[in-house]
Amino acid sequence: MIRKFIALMVLAASCMLAGVPAQAGGKHALLIGNSSYQQVGTGEQWSSLPNPANDVDMVAASLRSIGFAVTVVPDGTWAQMRSAVDGFSRSIDDADIVVFYYAGHGFEYGRRNYLVPVDAPLQASADEIDRVFIEFEALADRLTHDGTTIFMLDACRTAGDVGPSASAGNQVTRSAPAPVIIEPATRQAASVSAGIREFDFEPGARVAVLYSTGRGIPAYDAAPPPENVSPFAYEVATKVTVPKVDVSLVFNSIRQGVYERTEGFWPPQVPFTYNSLSPNTFLADAISTAAIAEQADAPPALRPIDLSLEELERIDEPILIMRVLAEHSVAEIEALVAAGDPLATYLLGYMQHFGMGVEKDLDAARATLEKAAAHGTPYGQLELAYFLRVNVRDEADKARSLELYKAAADQNYAKARGHYSRVLIGAAEHRGTPEYLEGVRQQRLAAEAGYAYAYYGLFYAIPEEGEAFVMALKEMAQEGRADADQQLCNIFVREARFAEAVPHCEVAAKAGYPDAFAQMALSANNGWVGPRSIEDARFWMRQALSRGDLEAGLCAQMVSMQYELAVETNTLDAARILNCSRS
Repeated sequence: MIRKFIALMVLAASCMLAGVPAQAGGKHALLIGNSSYQQVGTGEQWSSLPNPANDVDMVAASLRSIGFAVTVVPDGTWAQMRSAVDGFSRSIDDADIVVFYYAGHGFEYGRRNYLVPVDAPLQASADEIDRVFIEFEALADRLTHDGTTIFMLDACRTAGDVGPSASAGNQVTRSAPAPVIIEPATRQAASVSAGIREFDFEPGARVAVLYSTGRGIPAYDAAPPPENVSPFAYEVATKVTVPKVDVSLVFNSIRQGVYERTEGFWPPQVPFTYNSLSPNTFLADAISTAAIAEQADAPPALRPIDLSLEELERIDEPILIMRVLAEHSVAEIEALVAAGDPLATYLLGYMQHFGMGVEKDLDAARATLEKAAAHGTPYGQLELAYFLRVNVRDEADKARSLELYKAAADQNYAKARGHYSRVLIGAAEHRGTPEYLEGVRQQRLAAEAGYAYAYYGLFYAIPEEGEAFVMALKEMAQEGRADADQQLCNIFVREARFAEAVPHCEVAAKAGYPDAFAQMALSANNGWVGPRSIEDARFWMRQALSRGDLEAGLCAQMVSMQYELAVETNTLDAARILNCSRS
């Protein structure tokens, strides 16, 4: 049988493994969590971590609810961790899906990553490092075979105070202290980095790696609510149970959730991912058995969906739907639709259109979105307008789409104004036509309402006012609007103003914008603001290729870059070259 092997590995500065032996076939998970670090010898020691045990318990419960056989090893010593990994790796040859989740201290030395057992010393010699720490790359080789491998890495956790923030208080971060590694030849301490560096898997390998935080950013041990688990573990446990959603979208939703939970701290925590999985790779491919039992005992509840109009305008639909599906079953959403709830009707239509949480069904989506638009809400009208535009059957669909765009825009819905303006300007023969002028007017109104993308459109629609639009975006960026940084990145890259572009691209990339990942990759590969860096180019390129919503032109550039770098580094024969997840 062709095995799909999915290993989800979370390296966290606090970890716990609890165990039940895995069997061949089906879905299996190995979770390692180390909280209670032991005093080894004299002097400094690895700090204990409050929440990893709670983290893995919560994640384990979620994985069990969607059919995983879960092995958890708590507070693993070096011998226990080695034994657990060895035994687990021998039992999963025929597994369909495997999840490996690690939470605990970790560090990077000699371009290799190491996990820290609870009985590890804080100081070791280089020739004994493999006898006191667990090398992650070797572990990953044991758990990665010819199928798909997913690692979720939540590392970089150490006891300490969060930086200045009015709302942070005295929190605990998960940034590992850097151990002291002594080189035998010189008896000098070698260079060691606290935390975990990126796992350098082969180009083309069917691998997804989700890190709990970005380079140099701590992972918080708690970001309430709730207080007894890390924000990353909470988002993982909440989102992995959502049925029939691509792993890519699950990861994106986890990223957004962690960011929102920590945006009051400094610095906020933003996970990132490398993802080379095929579309329709699901962790939960059906509703969980627990949910089925719960629904059998009681009819679907009619709890209203908690989303504001401002959120609907600002946040991408896949993130919103993941949030909704984490709190409402599909049956509950359908019950709300039957009761005439306009927001639920719009969301269900989107789900049916794109196959999120339900099977993709364009006929059902059309019917549901017709109901959504009939409610008269701008989001319902906008979604049907978009559906008709991309699934047009005849001229009547085209005309109706334009009418719906206008109706939604006329309700002062900034996102609709932005879409409507692009349609009008795209159809105009020249700048003087009524369509073009109306498109510009709609862009101005969308920009005044705070829709950052409208300023990008205005920069090219009215070039004589371009610098004024740039200044407006800069003001938004200074207020912490990463969407404004993304538009500044787009403008400056297109205008070849690379020194101005890169700082904004980096901010947008750290906030999770896929196009910014690609632009950072291009910057590193082409040396826009410094020496060329293949390592940084691959780092950002892989994140860009992880995202199914990467712009098509940038996707093509990333695929070309991947091929060129594979040739240059003699890794072309490692595996197939990847394309964007869903582009």
